[in-house]
Amino acid sequence: MLRVALLGLVGVTAAAPGPNLLGEGPWGTIRPDESALRVETVRLDKPVGGAGAALKITVGRATDPFYHLQIAKDVQRAIGDGTRMRLSFSARSRTGNPIRAVAEQAGPPYTPVAQLTVTLTPDWKDYAVTGTSPAYGPGGLGVRIQMGHQTGEIELAAIRLEDLGPDPVLRNAKAAIAPDAVDERILEHRTGLLKVTVRDASGKPVPNATVKVRQTRHAFLFGSNIFGLNPADASPEQRQYQERFKALLNFATLPFYWGAFEPQKGATQYDRLMAMARWCKENGLLAKGHPLIWHEVYPRWAPSDPDAAIPLLEARVREIIPSFAGLIPVWDVLNEANNAPDYPQTGVGAWIKRDGAPDVVAKALRWAREASKSAKNVLLYNDFNTGDANVRLIEALRDRKSLPDAIGIQSHMHGGTWTPENLWATIERFAGFGKPIHFTEFTVVSGTRPAEAGGTWDTTPEGERAQADYVERAYSIMFSHPSVEAVTWWDFSDRGAWQQAPAGFLRKDMSPKPAYDRLFGLIKGKWWTNAEARTDKSGACSTRAFHGAYEIEVADGRGRKATVTIELPKGSKTRTVLVTVR
Repeated sequence: MLRVALLGLVGVTAAAPGPNLLGEGPWGTIRPDESALRVETVRLDKPVGGAGAALKITVGRATDPFYHLQIAKDVQRAIGDGTRMRLSFSARSRTGNPIRAVAEQAGPPYTPVAQLTVTLTPDWKDYAVTGTSPAYGPGGLGVRIQMGHQTGEIELAAIRLEDLGPDPVLRNAKAAIAPDAVDERILEHRTGLLKVTVRDASGKPVPNATVKVRQTRHAFLFGSNIFGLNPADASPEQRQYQERFKALLNFATLPFYWGAFEPQKGATQYDRLMAMARWCKENGLLAKGHPLIWHEVYPRWAPSDPDAAIPLLEARVREIIPSFAGLIPVWDVLNEANNAPDYPQTGVGAWIKRDGAPDVVAKALRWAREASKSAKNVLLYNDFNTGDANVRLIEALRDRKSLPDAIGIQSHMHGGTWTPENLWATIERFAGFGKPIHFTEFTVVSGTRPAEAGGTWDTTPEGERAQADYVERAYSIMFSHPSVEAVTWWDFSDRGAWQQAPAGFLRKDMSPKPAYDRLFGLIKGKWWTNAEARTDKSGACSTRAFHGAYEIEVADGRGRKATVTIELPKGSKTRTVLVTVR
């Protein structure tokens, strides 16, 4: 890419709440060559947004992906963690060009702080979006205006990034994430009182009976994608992958990306996915399909025209869900609608750009509900956008009475972990919609990204220790919040992990990292019930137990025994179980 310095905007800017963090320096361009993008500074007949000049941008050639054409500027001061940021600008386009304006991490993975995708009009309009930033050093946060969707002319004026001060939600989160507060909420929201009453065959109480309460499964969904599963592979590495997965977790995400599921029209991978789903069920894992509709991993043969793509997408949803009835009860129906308009070259992106994300998501969820028929499937909308744009989308779905059954939140942290305060604040931001929250893609790496392109991204002892510490802290916070219902790790093993990152609980040789052992100690240790008690004179005893499935074994010391299996469902405060010994 060719990067060229530009003249800064000229003119006096009107008074604002705070200084413009972008300063008065020049903007730079990112473009393959000068013929694709030309930028000049032009004076305005009258001020716009307080500015007397604008950047006139001529897109001479559209690019795929669209962000190969952009203007960019980095913030040359440090940003404090939890800072509320406001990105604003004025713009017009006589050719009706779409743009994406984003304040984001200045390097990979380019995590957005605040973003806005709009189609400009011939008249000047003001635009603004806010978001909360993690901590960045000087040059760590940047603003990008991306416009490679189509040829035409764009004018931009008064581009500002302002520091609005500490996010009050994050400030309030500090008390909520204190370790004592976390433990208290776990006790309150993840356990119930299990009362066991023992009787003999005649109905009389049996005192002094031994009662053993053994948990066999969590109600909470601790999961990972299981993309590395191959039930037909008997290799030692595959056996280790399978055994360590089911020893730790109870929830597995299977890949249904359209471009991989059906790379040639009609050539589907039903057999492969069916074998994976059956393996999950046979081994006690609840399975989820991910995703049914997404603008990326889109088949090359599928149409880009939305009117041609919509019937194919509907047929896909209506065919796949009932085909996996009894095997897959949880589905990510649509993925990342907020940034789909940035991909108009795909049928999904063009559809969402034309009709708007709320209408498209609502329609996709309706298809999925109708395809589920009488099955009690859990249908999700899933997004990495955790800011205002996604809040507005969920609000629009609520107004349409089309909320998903659960809200999916992605949290890939390849470029640095969220602070515990931001993790809690993100949960609170979406808990107000009254739907369960699933952390659908949760990534924490155990090594530093290579400085040079093409370098190997390896796990390190120091990185593994930091990963384990973060896992313990973050899972405790998520498990403590009553709205969180599931956490899905991404990926289970470093082998084949997304971005070739050391993101797994297992190394490439399938040996467990400290994060695996640390989480095992929580799921099957600290948060696992294995109790023994004796009944009193009334034949009763009780124990506090984590929500989930149990085996209760009773012996009265006179040779009479009984074993029962029961559920202590999520949300249960008390459950009484009657056991009869014979």
